[in-house]
Amino acid sequence: MPSRLPSAEPAAGLLTLPIPPRYDRWPVALQHAMRLRGALVRCGPGMRGVGWPDSPGVRLAALGAWLGEDLCASHLTAAWVWAAAEHPGEPLRLAARAGGSRRSPAGVRRYELRLGDGELERFGGLPVTTRMRTLLDLLHDPSGFPEEERHASRALLARIPDGAERVSARLLGHRRPHRRLAVQRLGLILAPEPGQPELTR
Repeated sequence: MPSRLPSAEPAAGLLTLPIPPRYDRWPVALQHAMRLRGALVRCGPGMRGVGWPDSPGVRLAALGAWLGEDLCASHLTAAWVWAAAEHPGEPLRLAARAGGSRRSPAGVRRYELRLGDGELERFGGLPVTTRMRTLLDLLHDPSGFPEEERHASRALLARIPDGAERVSARLLGHRRPHRRLAVQRLGLILAPEPGQPELTR
């Protein structure tokens, strides 16, 4: 087993959090042995150490084999990283900056997005769209809005301060294809589910 201690990266405020190991880089035999011992457990399509908390950084590290400088977690997969979805989707949803590399790993649904630097967060160098950008991408996606994505959108909205106002302002203030569809979907997720209180503005 690698003996090097994980390095740390800045987190919120003055705290620093350790960077989870990239278990996908371990030899397959070692991964298998550690799973048999119970030291590694499933985390989406990858693995995490049993002693590591199920956090965004750990979930993103579990996706490390599929990510890189040219591909980031997006849509439902990003919602899973942010603990707003129960699973990362199959296939995984990854996005590349528009005009970037065409490389796509197997088992991936690839999107080309115009992503600003402020629309990505990184954990251990691995990129994921921010909660706000993830929600906007789910609302604008013309391929559908199944129940799992509606639930993920509600969870993301609840975790964005002043979420309803901020998301509404983004939808109305920016030109983007399928904006009318996104506005309709925002109204859908703001409406209360049976037995649930309405999301407040």
